Amino acid sequence: MAMDTQKGSAAADWHPADVKAALEKRGISLRQLAQRHGYSHFQRVLTTHWWAAEQIVARALDLEPSVIWPSRYQTSRDRAQRMTRNIRVTRTGRIQAGARS
Repeated sequence: MAMDTQKGSAAADWHPADVKAALEKRGISLRQLAQRHGYSHFQRVLTTHWWAAEQIVARALDLEPSVIWPSRYQTSRDRAQRMTRNIRVTRTGRIQAGARS
């Protein structure tokens, strides 16, 4: 059984230390993985969306990138709903300030 080290919701991105540890458990570092694929480093992939590096890291872990970084792979509607706060749309389509229903 895998240990859950993530705080917050199940859809949270992996902590950068968890990504590095998962790679190290497989006997590879981010730097080695980057160099194997012609890059000088991948450190930025831990905190910033970088599609190519995400694919390579995920493949090394036998996972989909959306499992490691779900926030980077949300649909635009999901992202918009998550970022929209304190509005309510009435049946007639009018937008009102206040809590979402």
